[in-house]
Amino acid sequence: MAPRGKNQPAREARNPLGTKSSSRGGIQKRRGPTKTDNDGDLDMDAPSKRLNRGSTNEPSGRGRPSGRGPSRGAAKVAQIVMKQLGSGNSSDLSARISRPTRSRGGFIEGLTWLRIHGLKQSKAASNPDGGLSDLLSFMERKASSLSTGRRRHTIRKSHRAGDYVFIGANKEDADEFLKINALTFAGTKLEVVESNEDFAPPKKATESPETAELRSKLQAILSQRYIGDNKLLKLDALASDAELVTLGMFETRERALKTFKGLMAICDGLFKTPQEKKDAIESISLANNSIDDVIQVESVASSFPQLKNLDMSGNQISNMEGLKRWKGKFKELETLYTTGNPIEGADANFQATLLEWFPKLRIINGIELRTAQQIAEQEAARQPKPIPQSGPDFRDVNGIGEQFLLDFFAAYDSNREALTSRLYDAGSQFSLAVDAVSVRDPNAPPPLPWAAYIKSSRNLQKITTLHARSQRLFKGANAIYNLWRDLPMTKHPNMKDELSKYIMDCHPLPGLADPTGQSQLGVDGLIIAVHGEFEEYDQKSGLTGKRSFSRTFVLAPGLSGSAQIRVVSDMLSLRAYSPLPNVFVAPSSAPADTANQHQAMIAELSKQTGMVPQYSEMCLSQVEWDFGKALVIFNEKKSQLPPEAFASAT
Repeated sequence: MAPRGKNQPAREARNPLGTKSSSRGGIQKRRGPTKTDNDGDLDMDAPSKRLNRGSTNEPSGRGRPSGRGPSRGAAKVAQIVMKQLGSGNSSDLSARISRPTRSRGGFIEGLTWLRIHGLKQSKAASNPDGGLSDLLSFMERKASSLSTGRRRHTIRKSHRAGDYVFIGANKEDADEFLKINALTFAGTKLEVVESNEDFAPPKKATESPETAELRSKLQAILSQRYIGDNKLLKLDALASDAELVTLGMFETRERALKTFKGLMAICDGLFKTPQEKKDAIESISLANNSIDDVIQVESVASSFPQLKNLDMSGNQISNMEGLKRWKGKFKELETLYTTGNPIEGADANFQATLLEWFPKLRIINGIELRTAQQIAEQEAARQPKPIPQSGPDFRDVNGIGEQFLLDFFAAYDSNREALTSRLYDAGSQFSLAVDAVSVRDPNAPPPLPWAAYIKSSRNLQKITTLHARSQRLFKGANAIYNLWRDLPMTKHPNMKDELSKYIMDCHPLPGLADPTGQSQLGVDGLIIAVHGEFEEYDQKSGLTGKRSFSRTFVLAPGLSGSAQIRVVSDMLSLRAYSPLPNVFVAPSSAPADTANQHQAMIAELSKQTGMVPQYSEMCLSQVEWDFGKALVIFNEKKSQLPPEAFASAT
């Protein structure tokens, strides 16, 4: 942010924002008193006589008075406020600090600071302390359980700032806390990232009269630079602002940087909710500040993440590296101005890169480069697509797989203890995994919380340590039942009556280990995959709803004196509810394709039932070619069919 130009005065050369003190590129100083509310805060609805964006070429009248600097008293007050902006206080200013250097009387030297988002949206937010203590305990407990070293990881310092919680820990512990990113706390997925700046806990200090006075002056300056009709905040040519210069806000590089952060902090404090801020400010101008790297104004992205229009014209951005700190931010940005920056002549592809970085950006320098419809299509193309489903491939052996499924889900819903004692033994294994980011039907109701399942989830993408994976693999009938007993109650659709709510595959699986040791080649079994849905009722939370699931069973012959089969492996994957496609109904098409579709359905029904094609066709025609109903009728009438109905009889 060094100033540009060879003939600038010595004082101007120290300007940290790099803004040239000229009569061009500024905004005229607003005449008349500043309107504030009863609390002295900035009134964002105050009437404004400011010009819109096109006024940046008018004389500003904000040049620094010749031969005069800020008064000693004003400079002293500025130092006090900048110090408090740096260390945090109990006012509305957010705590923003320079790198820690002390170990006593303040914060601990050398801590790594992390930023956490999600507490405010969690169920714990209704607790007396806003859920902070529960969150910190969860972080320490979860990090310790995920750690390979099996030691406790400690949070040394913590505090809240707006929608975020900031925690400080030593580097080794911070690395473990980062692993909690995307895990669920109190029904909400947490975002845990390393903070770009260091933060100290706010001090319990009373704001001095001098500080309050200067804060009020900064609020007044912001009010003068706000155009309510256009929801525009003009922060251009800041170092040419006569009031800021008089207050000594640009005497040094460090003070200028803190001034800008302080202005953003004051903006944050003027709004009770992010939505209020979003509604009040849609556009910001940072024009004519000679910014050569957005790291100097990076806090704009954190203070106004939902910004729609941004003016960066007249600055000194020479390459994409100077904009990189904003990559992935401003997700709602639609319009961007970069005219007058060296990058326009240095990088022919910079506009294409900007379109990649900002997903909703449409207009650059007044030219529409893509339409809203094109953006919507690109966004839809980026969304994960469900795998196309076809009809089931059910290669049963003596009806064992079919009977197992008909019995299993009814027993799981009604008597889990009897189910485990009958089909599971000491060698059986069970695991469940929560898939919280699966493809969802946008018309489906909001997903149920995962609290009842998440502590036992063995999602191998999230659980990466051997110890944690081992703990979440349940072995033996007793351990499996003890877990099932604590899971919410369920009700699966009746498979005979609502077959279209399931997709099932079944295949023979040879070579399973023989627990008796009599066969070195192993024994034959079945592997069954089921996709479906169930209704859920959680007695602890009182919540009801639906979930989708996938469940894979490995079945083997039962041991002597036990049931005919036993469950060797049972893997359950849970997802937010999304209806399955009905793979038993052929998609609609032109009449010319109907015969081919009917032949395909006849072949599939013959494969699944063993009937000859003639009987499969009769069965399908009776139900108007509804494959699911045809299977139901077959199961009901199977015993009444003559021997010649089956291929084995021919």
